[in-house]
Amino acid sequence: MQRAIELSILADYYGREIAAYDIQTTRCDLYGQEKKYSERVMLIYDGLHYDALAISPFEGAPEEFDQTIFPVQKGRTIGPAEDLALKLVKEQQRKKTYTDTANFTLRCGVCQIGVIGQKEAVEHAQATGHVNFQEYR
Repeated sequence: MQRAIELSILADYYGREIAAYDIQTTRCDLYGQEKKYSERVMLIYDGLHYDALAISPFEGAPEEFDQTIFPVQKGRTIGPAEDLALKLVKEQQRKKTYTDTANFTLRCGVCQIGVIGQKEAVEHAQATGHVNFQEYR
């Protein structure tokens, strides 16, 4: 919920829609659509971080040629870029390139206790003061 509030604020601040794709669920949440902004940016979320999605005009093109802002067309779409984004998200989901923060397994680097998920890690950190965790399988 916190991220939704932040993305809504950013959409308003920059005056453009933000489409946020979640790799784990392949869901796309759209922020700022009620304002009918004329441009949209796309983000991809891996469970820990957001990254901007960009389209390169050709393979090997310099990064400054990448398109990251897309005009919103009739029907509130940005055209083929949406299909490309969803295809990428589904491919990343298939490759499991996301972090499931509710169920990942961590080991405390101080006392070596194992915990499952961010909630247990936070509880352990609050109870012990330990903050050095490593993911393990």
